[in-house]
Amino acid sequence: MRLGWVILRISFPVIIAIFGVNTMGHAKPAPIAIGFVGDFSDVSRAYTRNAFVAAKMAVDQFNADGGLLGRPVVLHKRDGGNDPQRHEDHVRALAAKEKVVAIFGGASSSCVFKASEACRVLEIPYLVSIGNSQSVVVEHGHPFVFLFAPNTWMESKGFSFFATLMPWQRFAWLGPDYVWGHEVLRYFKQNFDELGAAIDWAVEAWHPLGTRDFAGIVQQIIDAKPDALVVASWGEDVRHFIMQAKPTGLFGQMAVFGGFSLIEGKDGRLIPEGIWTLSRGPFNFLKDKFPMTKAFTEKFHRISGAYPLGFTLCCYDSLLAWRQAVENASSAEPAVVAEALKGMSFSGLRGDRFIRAVDGQLDCPAFFGRLVYRPQYPFAIMELVIEIPAAKTWLPESEVLSRRKGNGP
Repeated sequence: MRLGWVILRISFPVIIAIFGVNTMGHAKPAPIAIGFVGDFSDVSRAYTRNAFVAAKMAVDQFNADGGLLGRPVVLHKRDGGNDPQRHEDHVRALAAKEKVVAIFGGASSSCVFKASEACRVLEIPYLVSIGNSQSVVVEHGHPFVFLFAPNTWMESKGFSFFATLMPWQRFAWLGPDYVWGHEVLRYFKQNFDELGAAIDWAVEAWHPLGTRDFAGIVQQIIDAKPDALVVASWGEDVRHFIMQAKPTGLFGQMAVFGGFSLIEGKDGRLIPEGIWTLSRGPFNFLKDKFPMTKAFTEKFHRISGAYPLGFTLCCYDSLLAWRQAVENASSAEPAVVAEALKGMSFSGLRGDRFIRAVDGQLDCPAFFGRLVYRPQYPFAIMELVIEIPAAKTWLPESEVLSRRKGNGP
């Protein structure tokens, strides 16, 4: 009896150890956590909600393919509205509580600046698809921020090339009164000067983000009698502007150019046909060029009943790039992945692209064209597309380093 008890006491830990090893060998691997911080409730909510569908599609596909490095991927969603402090707080909380290894999304550039600074301190890659101030990756760039849309300098320079092809000489400006809007107009003026274009800015009309009353601004623009109006307003602001400008006949009195993203639902045909626009990724144009984009667009529509915005293609590309960086590095560790992203090439929804190492800027083109209505879509799509590559629009690397000097790494 006593001998049997001794044997049992000796054997039991051995049995536990053996079975414990076997149990751990079959345990599910810990997931890789990533975060999406965006504006789901304020001025850019339509962009953010559309882009988040793509982010979830990407993660679902990663997991259907067996995850990354044999581990499932978990996507945590947070709404920062249009509040920069909330964006920063969400980034910090996701890092502390959920142990995320990368942050995606974005919002207005003010929100992106705060989130980016948090990612710099925490040393977590921030892959931005909404909010494209050049300052994010140039003056305030750092080793952990990456931009998957053409930045404001790239878009404004592309527009300058585009505008010189048009017979416009007298311009009016409508823009949001914060850093991004003022940055865009400054770059427009600088690019026109460098090109020697003889243009005149007849009026500059500014409004705060989230404004709903454009009546006075509409009349101010009409009274200036410009050849063309540049609309830099976006999100819900541009919806309210169009609704109040259409009854006045403004769109019949001047050419209009702006970043008019898709407007669906009851306002699907709100945008006047024939106005000029830019896009970070016109799905109808790109799906005819790339089979991957065609398959993505069809799946996106099946899942959501909607079509992808340019922001959305940028967002999906940011997930594809992150996945490839993880696979290339054989690690999901934030610092290792951030290093792997620099200079990396990958295939995305806008074709074969690469991320410039000096500033984390994707070599994405800017697209310009005219909005038209077609029976198969409930909104205006871009046609007569002009694609201007990044090589013609982004700052030289030496200029990036010069502008960043004194602003830290």
